This record gives sequence, structure tokens and C-alpha cells, in this order.
Amino acid sequence: MTAKTWLAAPAILLSLAACGSTDVTGSAVPPASTAPKPSGPPASGAPTYQVAVERWVTQILQKHYAKACLSSAPVLPPGKDAKTLCKSPEALKAAESLHDAWAKPGVPLPPQGKVTVDEVSASGDQVTVPDTAVKLDGRTLRSLELIGSTGNTGSFSLTFKVQKHEAAWYVQGFDLSA
Repeated sequence: MTAKTWLAAPAILLSLAACGSTDVTGSAVPPASTAPKPSGPPASGAPTYQVAVERWVTQILQKHYAKACLSSAPVLPPGKDAKTLCKSPEALKAAESLHDAWAKPGVPLPPQGKVTVDEVSASGDQVTVPDTAVKLDGRTLRSLELIGSTGNTGSFSLTFKVQKHEAAWYVQGFDLSA
């Protein structure tokens, strides 16, 4: 089953049988464009995939949903208008659901709580970062996502898809499996 939105609600995370790839607006991800790219790194990109994920997750946690969505514009599929997509109710609902899945009582949010990303095996211009490698104030996003969950959570996983474009890194989307 392909996810049409980010996460409908934190409680739904574990009720999903399996979900496919989604971009940061909650849309299914088609193959990347092979169009020629302008030279020079864009100002909104990050120097490493870790910084790209840290910024993006921090923006979601600080409820800067449009900023997080728009930061991924350089790696959106061809023909998608970032401004229109990022204003959609689906994108807003998805961002709010991610926020709710990670923001838990007693866990400081940015700027007091710091988002960090562990190094993962990476090669080339695309990296997959699991939620177990992303931490908020020392706690993995996975552990935060599962607070209050019941049943078998062993097959649950959330991974961020990060892509390099014009010498800078961007969160392109994520994969959710349950």
C-alpha cells in the first residue's frame, strides 16, 4: 500500500500494514529527474546528510511545517510546485502527525532539546537514515514514536530518504513500514 500522506496520526503508525515511499508533501515519490542542473549549491541545502535531517526534523518539531516542506523543493519530482504542495491540507496534516509522533511530555523540544543524527552507511548521492539514527535530546525518534504503542512493534520502521542535489543535501521523503 502506498502512503498518500505522511502519517495520518501517531496511533495509526502501528496499524498500517505497510507503506511505501512518500515525499515531504505526503505524495508518492516518482523517479528523480534527469534534467540538467544549474551550477552552485542552493542556499537552502545542507553540507551533509546529517545536517539536512537535523534541520528538517527540528523544523517539524518547532512546527515550522511549511519551511520544512519548502526546504525539500530542490529534490521534489519534476512538475510539482513546492509552494502549492506545501500549503495543501494533506502536507499540513502529515507534518502535524510527525510532530505529534515525536513530541512527547518530558522530552525537551528544540531549541532546548537538540536533534542529532548518527553516521550511517552512505555512498553516492542518496542516503537512507533510519529513525533509530535520529535522536531528540538523546532519545531515538523510534523510541518516541512507540511511546504508548501496544502489540508487536518489531516490524515498524521509519526511514528518511536524503538526496544530494547541486552539492547540497535535502530530505526528499521517508519510508514507513509496519
